[in-house]
Amino acid sequence: MADINAILTDPRVWISALALLVSCAAALISWRSLRNSSRAIALAERQEERRQPQLGIYLANGFRWLVGERQVFGFLVSVTNPTDINNSVARAELQITYLVECGSTAICRINHNPGLAEETGKALSSVVLSLPLRIDAHQTASGWLLFSLQNDLIRNGTIDAHRIILEDTHGVSTITDPIMVREWTDENQKD
Repeated sequence: MADINAILTDPRVWISALALLVSCAAALISWRSLRNSSRAIALAERQEERRQPQLGIYLANGFRWLVGERQVFGFLVSVTNPTDINNSVARAELQITYLVECGSTAICRINHNPGLAEETGKALSSVVLSLPLRIDAHQTASGWLLFSLQNDLIRNGTIDAHRIILEDTHGVSTITDPIMVREWTDENQKD
């Protein structure tokens, strides 16, 4: 019993025990601070991701009209801006992949032409988008994108795929998957 009393009354034992207790408390506080800082960094990274320019394209409908010596393509789209910053669509293009007679594949890009709505005489169910198109943060714009392809460009080639390419004011391009055109109408045929 005398040995236990001597150990308990020895100030070196109490100082060592107190140092151990303080270091354990410091380790616990340090671990919690590390956990909180990890969460803060993850939150800051997610916020920074939402500030990166990005557009989304949803295709509602697609048509092709044969008008004289050209084909007019119309796509009813919704363009979304899921980010925390305002953005604009600066350019809209239709990328057409077509097969030429020798079996090779060729690609051409056509700019969006809002003036085609009046030329084709089609009654469109929504507005034709004019560029540049401002899309605020977390907003969506909807309307028609119209493109005209001269038949001389592809000659006897066969169109294989369509893709819409939107470029924003930051130079970031958004490309759709290959699009199927749902209806073909020949304006030269008589009903």
